[in-house]
Amino acid sequence: MNRPLALAAVVATVWGLCFVLIKVSAPGPTPLLHAGLRSVTGGAALLAWQWVGARRTARSTAGRGTRVRLPRWRTVALLAVANSVLALGAMYLAAGRAEAAVSSILAGGQPLALAVAGWLLFGEQLGRRSLAGLLIAMVGVVLIAVPSAGPTRLDGVMLSLAAAIAPAIGTVAMRRLDPTVDLVATTGVQFALGGAALLLASAVTEPWSSAALTRGLFVDLALQGLVGTGLAYVAWFWLLDRVPLVRLGSVLFLVPVVGIAASIIGGERPAAIELAGASTVLLGALLASSAPPKPALRHAGADELLQ
Repeated sequence: MNRPLALAAVVATVWGLCFVLIKVSAPGPTPLLHAGLRSVTGGAALLAWQWVGARRTARSTAGRGTRVRLPRWRTVALLAVANSVLALGAMYLAAGRAEAAVSSILAGGQPLALAVAGWLLFGEQLGRRSLAGLLIAMVGVVLIAVPSAGPTRLDGVMLSLAAAIAPAIGTVAMRRLDPTVDLVATTGVQFALGGAALLLASAVTEPWSSAALTRGLFVDLALQGLVGTGLAYVAWFWLLDRVPLVRLGSVLFLVPVVGIAASIIGGERPAAIELAGASTVLLGALLASSAPPKPALRHAGADELLQ
């Protein structure tokens, strides 16, 4: 596995652990508050990191710092809605309304959506082997989800679907940006704005008095906000110019596999069908990652963070 795909696997592992943490922490009556705090934490950390880097650059060039280039504000707003408001908001809301089976199966469709987007919008090849790998991995996701099947509310299905589609839209939108756009600043701004919108929605609709400010909450924010949102999304967006969408999306199939691994570490014993599903997912992801590589472009502002 080459370095970009290895980094993508690390990102998928982090997101898989975040999904487990959401299920374990159970946001209770304030899911939008938790989603907003996670988004704001990640966005603010990235903006702080970018500001420190800009200050260092200005000092080293005798005050002649480079200007940070952002997309148009309507594009930033679209990214904030897709990658933060809908993706994180729907994910946290769905945690209490949909069984893990439904969430896993719907999320498993995201790699297929990215592969189709890469083919239609960017002219990337979708060979038979890659398509077969994606379908095999999707079968594995279904096998993993079967043991946890249970009653699910309709709104839980819709929220899980939104949590799967929205980040796919956000990923494609980021892929279409000019490579001279500052990646760290763009990612930070969209999650800061999206987080602010989630917090506003939470203030209007959720009982903040029931939210306890515990040490566990701050640890959760550090893991999911700084790592799972800030660093992970910068890495993911940085990979968009270096890995075809079909190969990059196939790595997302690792998310349910990470969930199984976490359950084993926690002392649980997954059913044989779950282990068979995990093996099927890994096989499919391996096949799908055989697509030909895409020539690399470079976004400004992120190379120093990821090298």
